[in-house]
Amino acid sequence: MSPSQVLWLMASVFTPVGALVAAAAYRRIREIRRLVREGERAQGLVIRLEPTKLEGHGSDHTVTVRSSGTTVYYPVIAWATADGQAMETKANIARPRNRTPSPGTRVEVRYDPAEPSRWTLPAEKPGMWWLAVALGGLFVLLGTGFSIGASAFGR
Repeated sequence: MSPSQVLWLMASVFTPVGALVAAAAYRRIREIRRLVREGERAQGLVIRLEPTKLEGHGSDHTVTVRSSGTTVYYPVIAWATADGQAMETKANIARPRNRTPSPGTRVEVRYDPAEPSRWTLPAEKPGMWWLAVALGGLFVLLGTGFSIGASAFGR
């Protein structure tokens, strides 16, 4: 395989993957903003934490999240819609124990009354989603660079 073919292959992988990741993350950011602005308010209660152990590929490797170890926690929140529908929802992003609301903590929930499964915690910042947008953008830039390189090699 020639160098230009390798570069075209890399470009054809990095560019669409980066675009999809960035678009999906940005869509989530827009949804969070919309819910915070326009969503119905409900009072929720953290009823438990669901621990998740992060593991790498294979059985002997683990991924360490800074000094917090390999276990992160999803808060599970009980709340009710304005029409009285009981909800029990799990947050989208797991965090280290010291950055996760403890069971018994009251939290504000914002949700879409037409689709209560679409909800967010206004106190949560979309920083992780912005990181995904940046990573996707980086992949698009890399893919663009690969395609420019492939064009230069092809001459």
